[in-house]
Amino acid sequence: MSTGVLVGLIIGGAVLLLVVIGVLASKSSQPKQQKLCGGCRRVMLPVWTKCLFCGWAPIARLEFILGPMANQTLPLSDEVTTIGSVAGNTVVLADPAVSRKHAGIRKVNGEYELADLGSTNGVYVNGHKVPKKTLAAGDIIRVGNTEAVFKRE
Repeated sequence: MSTGVLVGLIIGGAVLLLVVIGVLASKSSQPKQQKLCGGCRRVMLPVWTKCLFCGWAPIARLEFILGPMANQTLPLSDEVTTIGSVAGNTVVLADPAVSRKHAGIRKVNGEYELADLGSTNGVYVNGHKVPKKTLAAGDIIRVGNTEAVFKRE
């Protein structure tokens, strides 16, 4: 092997090593998002639905942005929350576009599932008509002329 080829291989290897070190250093300098408990402030694993140290669990809520309940917040503390136009629902909306029993939100294994309960006009999440959907933080739910943002702490 000639000296020039050997020097080229050494220089190429050194450059490759510097690139790898630079990539690893930039990844370690990025702040990692840690999920902190709202009760004891200890670090929680992302898959935990409640703190295994103190039992605290994030409270999901609907923040209404359009319709008769605009600027109001509803904590989803019950196992099932119903939305409709008649008394007996958790959320009663005086809106001709809302069915008597329009939609429901239920807790399922730490997640919140929205379901259309056979409404006439449907349930929309982020502009898409859905029969059922597991909600994610920031989802915008529309029932009739009412819109609410699903939030989790």
